Amino acid sequence: MSQAWQQLASVTIVGSLVGIIFPIAPSLGAVLTRQEFSGSFTLVNNSPLLTDTLPESAKYLGFVVYDEDSTLRDWGVNVDELDLSLNPDSTMTGLAPNVNFEFSSDVDWDLVIDFGIAFDAPRYTLQRVSEEEITLVGELGLAGGYTYTDSSPNVTLTTSNTSGTSVPEPGTVLGTILAFGAGASLLKRRICSP
Repeated sequence: MSQAWQQLASVTIVGSLVGIIFPIAPSLGAVLTRQEFSGSFTLVNNSPLLTDTLPESAKYLGFVVYDEDSTLRDWGVNVDELDLSLNPDSTMTGLAPNVNFEFSSDVDWDLVIDFGIAFDAPRYTLQRVSEEEITLVGELGLAGGYTYTDSSPNVTLTTSNTSGTSVPEPGTVLGTILAFGAGASLLKRRICSP
């Protein structure tokens, strides 16, 4: 094979790789929004069955991570006084939660963590109804329910790009491919030159 054909083959291979990888790179580098929240809830409603078992207030801490099309990527909720620590790997009495996340706008979202409404399988709904209010509703199946609300939560919004962790940005992917192709082409020239 002549040197011209070898160079043409190298350019073709590099072009094919760019054509395959570059179109999918923007979706791999999706922008994720992380919302963190913390504060104190006040008990505003509860079942008579739970009057002696629930604290009047509870400190909470949590976060949600979602992308632009509202897909939930990660989440966690902790309420100290209720000994409540929920995350994607949470289980209660051997049950894994069914998680539903609804994102209506840049302001409001609902995160429902449902273990199934039964005697010992609660459902928790974390709802951000505005920039000023987050509510936590807990239903304890046949045992009744309770509601904690906080009208002035501490909400911190940060935006990160997945390219900062494991997936390179499209420009970086393209640059890597082109650099690799140029290096391979130079190497072939040196090997094939007399």
